[in-house]
Amino acid sequence: MTPIDTEVDVPNSLAEDRHYFRSTDLGEAVRYYRRNGYVVIRGLLPPELCDAIRAAYRAEVQPSQTPILRQKNMRYERNSFDKDGFLDNPIFNVQDLETRRFGQFKRNALLGLAQKDVAQFTAALAGVGATKLIQSMFFEAPVGTWAHQDSYYQDSAAGLGRCVAGWYALEDVDANAGRFYVCPRSHHIVPVLRNAGELDFATGHNRYRKAVLETIRHFNLEFRAPYMAKGDVLFWSSLTVHGSFAPSGSGVSRASLTAHYLPAEDEMLQFHTRIRRQKTTLVNGMPVAQLHDQDRLRNRLLRDLAAHAPGPYAAARKLAMQGLFLAGKLRPSRQAASTLSP
Repeated sequence: MTPIDTEVDVPNSLAEDRHYFRSTDLGEAVRYYRRNGYVVIRGLLPPELCDAIRAAYRAEVQPSQTPILRQKNMRYERNSFDKDGFLDNPIFNVQDLETRRFGQFKRNALLGLAQKDVAQFTAALAGVGATKLIQSMFFEAPVGTWAHQDSYYQDSAAGLGRCVAGWYALEDVDANAGRFYVCPRSHHIVPVLRNAGELDFATGHNRYRKAVLETIRHFNLEFRAPYMAKGDVLFWSSLTVHGSFAPSGSGVSRASLTAHYLPAEDEMLQFHTRIRRQKTTLVNGMPVAQLHDQDRLRNRLLRDLAAHAPGPYAAARKLAMQGLFLAGKLRPSRQAASTLSP
């Protein structure tokens, strides 16, 4: 069942799905992406690298008691596992992990996210000479994610729609494991839902989530949930509506990485409100942004404070977010224009 209570077939093998493209089909893949707002590249990550990433996760991350910044609530928490033993609080920004504790996992993950073929595809999809990695996540347990446009959270200050994201399957993903979905052509059909007014992130996030569902119904958008085998990558535009279905079974995982890329010369526009400048390091020649680098002492001290006082930390973060949007209302708009016509 989709988020709007319609039914969709979820392929559970390559034979049941489109073949999409291989790494040698760059030109065709770019044309498909421009038309549909997403594209699947089969086997872009070597299977042995996928295995190495998961092995390093099991060796370094899984047994650790160190608090890590989490994707689902932006809090520093220790690992939490579901009843099947899979990590259910996904990791936010793998590149920020402390090298002393998680060095092999971080290195292996970044080798995949910044490898030469990925750099070539993200640059071609964005229509630029080079890209940089601005954000990453690691998932294991099957989880549902609300429908959204990435642009609501982050995009390019040079123009909305210039951000390219990728979902990397580290295993063959079962249809019951909360399959990733996209709404084809929504990057052309749907106007950008701005992070402002009643829909701003600080006070109107739930209204935004409802507005996306209303938009899907209004435009009668299609849902596609491609079959993803180990090493497959699904790229999509920051203006494409997407999410993941709620899991419909047990005993299955969804080991995967997610990453967001900007043209190398662009600054990140956060929440359609402010330019968020980031320091970068180079991995395989690709700039990789670090916002909360845990190799820096002051960030580890903040991590420990946030982990031991999660309530006050969350309250302070909420107040800061409200202040950010209030300041945005009081100054001339910095919102970038969309690079695509609705």
